[in-house]
Amino acid sequence: MPTFSYKAMDAHDRFVSGEIEAASAAEVARELKKLGYNMLDAAATSRGGSGKSSLLSLFRPPVGRREITVFLRELSLVLRAGLQLDDALLLLAGEEKAGLAAIVRDLRVTIGQGASFGEALERYPRLFGPDLVAMVRVAEASGNLDGVLESVGEERARTEQLLDKITSSLRYPAFLLVVALSVLTFFLIVVVPQFGATLRDFGPPPDGLVGFVLGLSDFLVQDGVWLAVGLAVFAALIVALMVRPKPRALIGSYVARMPGLRSIIELRRTVLFCSSLSILLANGVTLTAALRVLVDLPGGSATGLDRVVEGVRRGRRLVDALGAINYIPPLALKMLRVGEESGELAVVARRTAEFYQSKLSDRLDRLSGIVGPAAIIVIASIVGTLIVSILSALLSINQLIG
Repeated sequence: MPTFSYKAMDAHDRFVSGEIEAASAAEVARELKKLGYNMLDAAATSRGGSGKSSLLSLFRPPVGRREITVFLRELSLVLRAGLQLDDALLLLAGEEKAGLAAIVRDLRVTIGQGASFGEALERYPRLFGPDLVAMVRVAEASGNLDGVLESVGEERARTEQLLDKITSSLRYPAFLLVVALSVLTFFLIVVVPQFGATLRDFGPPPDGLVGFVLGLSDFLVQDGVWLAVGLAVFAALIVALMVRPKPRALIGSYVARMPGLRSIIELRRTVLFCSSLSILLANGVTLTAALRVLVDLPGGSATGLDRVVEGVRRGRRLVDALGAINYIPPLALKMLRVGEESGELAVVARRTAEFYQSKLSDRLDRLSGIVGPAAIIVIASIVGTLIVSILSALLSINQLIG
């Protein structure tokens, strides 16, 4: 069915626009009239596609994760105030930024065509993940949509704070690394060649560290462009592989084995698993369905969870299935075992997530306190060694001439 991009006026004479699937422009007008809109214009944008894949969507401003979190919390608040979902979406569409406002209007139109809110969210899998869609479906069945959206928004806010902390912990060492590489490159390309000819003209060819530095400098001067192109191609290849689930999981498994990162990744995986499991179970999702959602979650390490899902489906206890693949630490397993035996798995999983989030925060603080000074010492040592080696060679030549 064709997708039409429309422009219309709502009941309050405000301009709205969006996309809708319909057989013709006349049907678009009828659908918009049901929603209380007066159509101004409608034009076909694609054939047989959906709004999310149309050409118009390519030019929408990007919508960030934080915007979605704020939208969910605002929608929960408006629904709790007594507005119907259709009116709530109409209200928020006029308050959000352009990119998100277009998506909200498209959600409203989709719901107006007879789809549920969960089905409307499935049109944007990048923005609304499988965990949110699963909880929204359960919430719509139980009539607790506002409560579910509130708990989801709070959990997403905590996750974003954790990700911000991780990013801020890595930003300073990354900045130092970039500066150090820039200084070394400048030193090898600009400074060293000025002394290289002098060192080669007097005495035997330099060897050892001085010879290595001169050889590296010559290589960068002659073939530095090709090296830069190769590094750019390699970086593009890594980015392309990270888009695919299997290569991303393989790269993640190698990164997880790096010294100093293994414990942090394990803590983050535990926090994500326990917090997501808690919020799914607390909102009526069955254990097996919740585990299937966790397997499909983007951004998390789901390696081995498919075996956990199969084991639980066959009647195995959750903690036994998790323990068989060493997915979370032993202490977390013991805490979840208590929750499983007492029938309070959702509550215990939430407390476990909070406990390990505190541990992860402390570990990140210690890591950032160590990595920064260590990076400065290493960078200063490398640059200092190169400078001393070159100056020593020049002084020895000076003594021979004198």
